Amino acid sequence: MPVLNAGLNMSSMFRRLATVVVLACGIAGCITREPSPQEVAARRFEPVAGKAVVYLFRDRPDLTDNAVTFTLDGAHSGTLYRGTYYRLELAPGRHRFAGYAADIGNFEITLEAGGIYFIRHSAIRLRGIDHSLFQPVPAEYGRAAVLRYEMN
Repeated sequence: MPVLNAGLNMSSMFRRLATVVVLACGIAGCITREPSPQEVAARRFEPVAGKAVVYLFRDRPDLTDNAVTFTLDGAHSGTLYRGTYYRLELAPGRHRFAGYAADIGNFEITLEAGGIYFIRHSAIRLRGIDHSLFQPVPAEYGRAAVLRYEMN
């Protein structure tokens, strides 16, 4: 007759196994969330009359795990995590993206009405401080990133 560990019955073994499977799927990306209506609309990549559309995204993997806050035209705008993006509708003209606080990274761009732009926001840690790097990318690359990532 087999001997079972008195502290571990079949139902608790099943619960533990189910927990491990759920965690493994979550880590592997098997569990996904439904996109919000705003995210569905953003992924249509449609222009806005009289405005420029900017997709600002952060790739996964990135050179640091930390969240990176950015400013737009000197005002606090948001925080990007690896694998996330913002869809910004901006007035045509010159705009400045910059890192926040000790960060010295910045990027200026002139936007045209009806245009759609993709900018990758990367972060690198130098001497204990995260620094932002902003880089325009081709539309094909930017669209693919937005389709993979989650909207902030």
